[in-house]
Amino acid sequence: MTRDSVRLAGGRSGLGWTSRVAVAIVLAGTTAMATVGVAAAQTAPAHVSHSAKVVLQRHRAHFGKILVTPRAGMALYYMPHGTCTGSCLGVWPRLVMPRGKTVPKGASCLGTARFGRHHRLQVTYHGRRLYTFVSDTGHSVTGDGVGGFKVAKVVACTVMYRP
Repeated sequence: MTRDSVRLAGGRSGLGWTSRVAVAIVLAGTTAMATVGVAAAQTAPAHVSHSAKVVLQRHRAHFGKILVTPRAGMALYYMPHGTCTGSCLGVWPRLVMPRGKTVPKGASCLGTARFGRHHRLQVTYHGRRLYTFVSDTGHSVTGDGVGGFKVAKVVACTVMYRP
């Protein structure tokens, strides 16, 4: 509402002083609400990332460059034939995406595969599910060949990985 729109012809204001105060309060409240809305929009994240860094590439003696977990640096393994289920998972825990994240980062050729009735996502490398080995400690790589599992060596994406 502008100043000209509240004046009557002849220049006299059509509103009493109490009406003008009420209009001013309403206008001030609207401006304050708009300011709060703009401030809230500015503090909200512009882009929510669905990616998470779930692997690192590290060199390990006798194996060369392999995939490891970001925090503990534990070696990652895959099963060339089949998947690990049931009691196998007690020895070979899955590498699982954090909740709400769907895109694995840290190396090329990473993907995901659903598991369980809650449809959680397990990280894959070259289409094979990744696991850790409970007997590994620190930077050790002791699970290669155990129960048919192989250490996840870094190889080019264009090459179909055959151990």
